[in-house]
Amino acid sequence: MGIDIFRKENWGRWRSGPFQTVDFRLDAEKDRLLIRHIINHCTALQQKRLMMKYRMQEVPALPVNIDDENDADYAPYMLLREQVMREDDYWTLKAALEAPDAMMRRFAFCRLTGYRWPPDACDAYSYRTYDCGLKSEVSREDIEDLCRELIAEKSRFARRAREWLEKLPSFTDDDLAKWASDRTERKWDDDPDELLRKALRPAEGVPEREDLEDKVLAIFDAYIFRKYQRHHLYGSGIVLRESVEDPLTKRIADRLEKMKSYYRSFEIALTEIMEAGGREIGLAPEEVARLAWSVSPRSRQHSYFLWMAYWYGIDVDEDNAAALRMLADAAGRGHLYACDEIVHIYASGEYVRRDFRLALKWQEKKLEWARVAYEEKDPRDIAASSARERYARALRETGDLLAEAGSAKRAKQYYKQAEKLRPG
Repeated sequence: MGIDIFRKENWGRWRSGPFQTVDFRLDAEKDRLLIRHIINHCTALQQKRLMMKYRMQEVPALPVNIDDENDADYAPYMLLREQVMREDDYWTLKAALEAPDAMMRRFAFCRLTGYRWPPDACDAYSYRTYDCGLKSEVSREDIEDLCRELIAEKSRFARRAREWLEKLPSFTDDDLAKWASDRTERKWDDDPDELLRKALRPAEGVPEREDLEDKVLAIFDAYIFRKYQRHHLYGSGIVLRESVEDPLTKRIADRLEKMKSYYRSFEIALTEIMEAGGREIGLAPEEVARLAWSVSPRSRQHSYFLWMAYWYGIDVDEDNAAALRMLADAAGRGHLYACDEIVHIYASGEYVRRDFRLALKWQEKKLEWARVAYEEKDPRDIAASSARERYARALRETGDLLAEAGSAKRAKQYYKQAEKLRPG
């Protein structure tokens, strides 16, 4: 559901509304940019409701072209790219070839034919490639028929349709299938059990035992989070969004929220999730217990949730020393939310002796992880702006910590670096 951008009645409405209650039926991950857009353009009351629904503490920033921060087309481009790959109706996309919005027309044409629009010569605009794959279930014959129809109608896509008809024989059916197979489209009636079964299937190229252990850890992490949430509701949405790095853990956490028996024990949660996913546990109870309560060399996220279990006494006696060891392991391997927690603990003196030296040590580690994540992103990637925001925030936090510790001069240097990262 949600705003069906490529339907004629919504060709102009999606930009600034008016928005209705039905528009809010969106997927928090797959409609991420559309949610951001609506929150930034809806009424104050709707904004409040949406932010509460999606557990946001502040109005989310819209994506920014890192090469040209004044590029007004960047955010709409990214939003339309997200939504064209979700559109489930062939005829709606076909009708969108006549939309008044040029970008919308191009996305619709590329989605229906597999055509890749060439990038602009200017580096700042080279993201505009209109490469969004081929819509699922569109056959070679469908592509040929559509292109011939566009040529016969002397459509605005006639030249490109002719060009594509000439190129099409050089691509195999396997090529066309590949362009469509890794794209998702909007399906509001997906069977949750089928989605869980897909998520729990053995991963290709991973040893069976290793894959099984990873699935058990994902269930454990989701279980610990939901137990934490029962007693620490405020801010728990942020914890889930910021601390969970494995998409499977998020899916399982959502599933556990709908189960009434999960909170009784981890064993019950594990059994019910694995049964719903159609997979055998395959490990003896003692193996499961040992795995769940041990640091995993493959998952820093698991160390973070072990910290949560020991720190808050979830299914185990509270043990601050053990909890800090787990938290240090997660933070030392680059888990940014774990870095936040350990910095806060030492800076505030919560259950430990206050130690600005240790707090600064972990803050600098977080800053380094954030810097590396930012520098590794392709500037044209939509995630680049988020990485830049995290890096700038880490710089400001480092400055705040130094200022609190009495090093105002050093703090000012970090504030200046953060300021340089601001758009505009």
